[in-house]
Amino acid sequence: MLEHVLMNRNFFDLNPLNVGEEDCAPGHRYGPAVRSYTLIHFVRSGEGTFLSGGEIYTVHAGEAFLIRPDEVTLYYASEENPWSYSWIGFDGALSARFAELPPVFPCRNFGKEILAACENDGMSEYRIASVLFSMYAEFFAMEKPHNHYVRKVKNYINTQYMQPVYVEEIADRMNLDRRYLSRLFKEKTGQTVQEYLILVRLEAAKKQLLRGATVAEAAQLSGYDDVCNFSKMFKKELGISPGRWRREHLDEERGVI
Repeated sequence: MLEHVLMNRNFFDLNPLNVGEEDCAPGHRYGPAVRSYTLIHFVRSGEGTFLSGGEIYTVHAGEAFLIRPDEVTLYYASEENPWSYSWIGFDGALSARFAELPPVFPCRNFGKEILAACENDGMSEYRIASVLFSMYAEFFAMEKPHNHYVRKVKNYINTQYMQPVYVEEIADRMNLDRRYLSRLFKEKTGQTVQEYLILVRLEAAKKQLLRGATVAEAAQLSGYDDVCNFSKMFKKELGISPGRWRREHLDEERGVI
């Protein structure tokens, strides 16, 4: 068995923890065992048995088996044709998505790419993380297009709210009909694109007001060129003028009663 020692970089999205490979002896077994992170084994050759969730799976070369966090598992090599495999253990915000995969699934040998990334130069974890992102893209590339479109619209607004934002321009950038995009966004979020834009801008404005910005500064920094229009929209949505909202919340932070 060869296990590579990694540094825990605490990457937020996909964070590699351990990597290794083994040419197993006939009948070699591991478990019962439990981990606190996601673990995937890629079978390079041979075959073996994987027990998970009360089910028994025979795993062959060209397949992988998944161990979810806090899941008790047991696996062992075939007596006649023992497997060789490589593995990667990881956590991170996106790792939970891997739980959607079946316990055993066919896939190309990402293990080979992961092992190739393990060079002792202080950058291994970064290269391994890039392979994890490649795995994520391949496994979950079938995300429903409408969810993909909605997330793109939200991301565009979240990053561009300080600039003029038009639904027609967003639709053009995504090669979609404006009416279709508007209807889709409303169906999936319960808001129109304009309502979401207003929400994002007002949240940004509140942050600026809490930092001590004037009403005019908060308006400009949240995408409003017209202070009167900003104040009108702020009061319509929050029931209070931005100046009064600023005073009350700043007093509250200072402990003024």
